Amino acid sequence: RRVRGHLPPKARGRQSLETVCMCSAAAAVLSVATTSAPRLSRRVAVIGGGSAGVVTARFLKRAGHDATIFEAGSTVGGVWADNPTNDVVYRGLHTNLPTVVMQSPDLDFASSVPSYITKEMLGQYIEAYGREFGLLQLATFGATVTRVAPAASEGAPRWTVEWTVDDVAHSDVFDAVVVATGHYNKPYMPSLPGEENWLAGDAARRITHSLHYDDPDDFRGQSVLVVGGRSSGVDIARMLYGVAEWVYVLEKKCTSATTHAAEAVTHVPLGTRLCRNGRLAAPRAGGGGGEEEEEVEGPPVTKVVLATGYVYSFPFLDETACGLTFEGERFVTPLYQHLMHAARPTLGFVGIPLAVPCPIPFFECQAAFLAEQWAKPDAALHGAEATARRQAWVAAMRDAVGSRDQDLHYTSTSARGPGTTSAWAYMRELLRATHATRPVDQAGDCWLERPSWEARLTTVEAVYADRGARYPKLPWEDDAYRRCEYTVDWASGTWSVDASRC
Repeated sequence: RRVRGHLPPKARGRQSLETVCMCSAAAAVLSVATTSAPRLSRRVAVIGGGSAGVVTARFLKRAGHDATIFEAGSTVGGVWADNPTNDVVYRGLHTNLPTVVMQSPDLDFASSVPSYITKEMLGQYIEAYGREFGLLQLATFGATVTRVAPAASEGAPRWTVEWTVDDVAHSDVFDAVVVATGHYNKPYMPSLPGEENWLAGDAARRITHSLHYDDPDDFRGQSVLVVGGRSSGVDIARMLYGVAEWVYVLEKKCTSATTHAAEAVTHVPLGTRLCRNGRLAAPRAGGGGGEEEEEVEGPPVTKVVLATGYVYSFPFLDETACGLTFEGERFVTPLYQHLMHAARPTLGFVGIPLAVPCPIPFFECQAAFLAEQWAKPDAALHGAEATARRQAWVAAMRDAVGSRDQDLHYTSTSARGPGTTSAWAYMRELLRATHATRPVDQAGDCWLERPSWEARLTTVEAVYADRGARYPKLPWEDDAYRRCEYTVDWASGTWSVDASRC
């Protein structure tokens, strides 16, 4: 590690995929805030080259760290790449967020693309982000990380990273590690009431996870139960509508079984049971929480699709050696601010939170915070006082969610009860902490260090709220909101939406 003073960043304004502006020499001169404390430059392994990993490498580089990206695929992009190593994106998917919400404020999508884009377009954007900020040369492609563990070393803790490329094993020691592999690797497959009895009733019946869903034609003429009302559940229910013989949707927002016979759709609540004859039995409305059930109208269920999300899985991390709990769980602990190991602070995770409203700006806030934390001297980072503060934060979060560990990393547009966090408030909290060591500067080379950062977030938040107001009220309804086109004037913070095709 190298102790250094504050290094001036390269000047860069907001760019476009279509145009890279040439800055004059005068514009390239920055007024950079300096700090009296020395800053450390660390060697950092970034595991994963998807959007979270690429963003993280950018902000580590900006803070003066030496980052190496380990990506199992042949290019950056993660699940959005042309040939992903984890192919979880179903055919025909369009994003459920508009580009002006998803994009980095430092790199626009091309004006030729619509507001709601395909997987291929998003993959191209992530690759363009890597090129624009000089990150592709930091990547080792075709690298499968097999082990990350504390290294035996004197002084500050370090990390041994082992990986293979073309079946050749490699190993190196790093000062810090960022896990940015996403959370779409291991499906969460809860047992459904009555499923064993239902499966035993007909050998042709199947339960699958949305991870393996690709084409609605695979379910043509079937009677399908979709479990889950979040993004994938809504998309799958809509795509099956009119293709399957009948669609049942089970989700927590439904309070009583409601059949829409003309549409061949039935909405059913939590607690609905699969019966041996294939029918569904739902808790009786107004039953007072007892065992009273009513048979649900509709044909026998022949297939079940679990759109129930994923559990966290990092096969290269040993829970005991790393002091973590995550395997098979819907949470990772102990993580300070959802991204830094409370007791081993040079192990970081970017992209852990769920229900993120603006992924790339969100990752940028996380990565900037982590990069600044790691620029601190070892004594400040690993000291007893700092460790106690991080551990107290984790304990408070665990206490707040109680038995609902799955809510530990749940973010949304607003806090939804104890332990949940507004994504917007969380991003602002991270940025204000980052500005304590890297103050805002009108000539800053990045959106989150310029004085306009909060106005930018406020505009994104407003567009996201408009999108939310247009979201289908029932899971199988038409996704007309995806036909809206947004235009934003970032300088004034004004925006408009063309809803003529919605």
